[in-house]
Order: sequence, then C-alpha cells, then structure tokens
Amino acid sequence: MTKSEEKKLPHENPEMLQAHEELKLLTETQGQRISDLENIAKRLQADFDNFRKQTDKEKAALYVRAAAVFLAKLLPVLDEFSHSLEEAKKHHAGKEVVHGFEMVYGNLRKTLETEGLKEMKTENERFDPYKHESIRQEESNLEEGKILSVVRKGYYFHDDILRHARVVISRGKKEGGKEHGK
Repeated sequence: MTKSEEKKLPHENPEMLQAHEELKLLTETQGQRISDLENIAKRLQADFDNFRKQTDKEKAALYVRAAAVFLAKLLPVLDEFSHSLEEAKKHHAGKEVVHGFEMVYGNLRKTLETEGLKEMKTENERFDPYKHESIRQEESNLEEGKILSVVRKGYYFHDDILRHARVVISRGKKEGGKEHGK
C-alpha cells in the first residue's frame, strides 16, 4: 500500500469497502446460522419432551397390565378365602375363628380394591354375555335370563373386566308342560 492509499478514508478505500462488505455478509450469515441452530435445538427439545411423555404413558400402561396379571392370579386365593369363611359360618366354628377369617378376608379385599379391583354386581341382574359366563340354566319363578346364583364372582380392574362371573340363569317357569318366558 502506498502512503496516499493509507491516507484515504475507510469509505474511499476499495479494499476496505470490500472487507467491510465481506464482514457484514459474514455477520449476517453467522446470525442466520445461529438462528437455524436455535430452531434445531427447539425442535430437538420438543421431540425429547414428546418421547418422554410417550415413554411415561407406555410405562403406566405396562404397570396396569402387570398389576392386572398379578391380581388375576390372586383371585383364586380370594375365592378360597370367601369359601372358607362361608364354611366356617355353616359349621359353627368358634366366634373367634369366624371373626379372624372376616378380618383377614376384609383386609385382603380392601387392599385389592385400593389397587383398582372391583367386584362385579350380579344380584338381580340379567345375564350379559359380555360380563357373565353361563354354566347352566334352571327353571325358576324368575323371568328367563335372570341370574339365579353366582358360582364364581366376576371382577373389574380399572373398569375393564378382569374375570367374568360364572352364573346360573333362569330358563323361566314351566306351566302345564309349556315353557314361559320364550
């Protein structure tokens, strides 16, 4: 550079103007890159949040399925306890024995209910093939399709059927050789 070129003002020097333009362009490009990287980071954060929510939902569903399997395995124990309690009452077992059975059975039921188990209502109900399993029909004074007795209780787990109730249903009443209710 000559002394005359050095004395020129920056806006008069073509090399300086070109360098200034390049710097301006580089700054704009860097600003755009920073903005693009920020957008990428925001999308990644949103994707991660969605992944976390989906994973939490799947874990909760897995917990419910595992709990349902476990509770289904406990239902025969609950049935046996109920049967034992009824037998103790029928055979006039000691008051203390019956009371002990009632306490343990009640605590077991209460614990299972807090986990989401709910006994299916069958008394005075009509047979519903979606909830009940009919093992036989009997003549009775009740209308056809009414539940006469429960052989095995049915249960819900969080509003889904865990086990269908096994029931005996009314065939209706025979009068004079003809079946009524059909």
